[in-house]
Amino acid sequence: MAESRFTIAIVDDDPAIRRLVGLILARAGYETFVCTTGEEARQALTSRDWDLAVLDRKLPDMDGVVLCQELRADPVYRSRYVIMLTGEDDQEAKVEGLELGADDYITKPFQVPEFLARIRAGQRIADLQRELMETNRRLELLSITDGLTKLYNHRHFQDQLARAFEESQRYERPLSLAIIDIDFFKRVNDTHGHAVGDEVLRELARVFHESIRSTDLAARYGGEEFAVMMPETNLEDGLVFAEKIRDMIERTPVRTQAGELKTTVSIGVATVPHSKLHSAKELIVAADKALYRAKRNGRNQVQAEKRRDLDRRRTAVADVRKSQRRPSGVSR
Repeated sequence: MAESRFTIAIVDDDPAIRRLVGLILARAGYETFVCTTGEEARQALTSRDWDLAVLDRKLPDMDGVVLCQELRADPVYRSRYVIMLTGEDDQEAKVEGLELGADDYITKPFQVPEFLARIRAGQRIADLQRELMETNRRLELLSITDGLTKLYNHRHFQDQLARAFEESQRYERPLSLAIIDIDFFKRVNDTHGHAVGDEVLRELARVFHESIRSTDLAARYGGEEFAVMMPETNLEDGLVFAEKIRDMIERTPVRTQAGELKTTVSIGVATVPHSKLHSAKELIVAADKALYRAKRNGRNQVQAEKRRDLDRRRTAVADVRKSQRRPSGVSR
């Protein structure tokens, strides 16, 4: 019995063939749906989930090979399995169909055992392709993820920030960057050990992940530093968000194997458009300078990059007023 998740599309204008194929596949345990024309199939196959298609070569409104070519041209459907079904036992037509994207070719009338054997062979190949794609997806995710915190890693963050910066410049849209450093983190490692330090890193990473919007990107920037990229966010909103993060961490002790530990962070925020910032690297440097100003001024605070271009906007306030804090939660 086939897994119910494996879905087969039956595309044929002959009602007798549709009924026969549908009955055979249903008895074998497959889920199916039916299309009677090429245009109907084009809409269904690009909007519904399916794994294998039994596609008639002679459809009333198009050649099935044309539809097969369209599916193969789309990376989303390139790995789906297509069996071409035809009433013409022509060697040249079979070769053409296979070369233009079909995975198998069955001639009508067909023997049921052979038809099912070809379906099962197609399922095995489709399952292997799905497993390969999932493995590749996991490998790709691992390559851009920090192993400890499960946030994005430094390399991926740099790549995404460069893209976001280019879009910000092209469309003159705001982009804010916050760089966050855990205060006195070395003291945690020296006093309680690296295992406890790792617990602190993981917990703060969870706070960042749960606090950002879907359009933002949080990453472990290195060591005890994190970075949050905030598209469509001006400096004032970036500062408010950073202050809420800072306040939440200060008020929420981290539970570790060594007990609850009080933790604070220092945050530097920078924003473009800015007449002095012309690259993603310069944006990082500006946020980094603001971070070190926060650390020099006593830590556990938010600082903004210094603004000297008064024609574009006023100098940013160094500290966000504590009246902007909320008792719980982070949103913007």
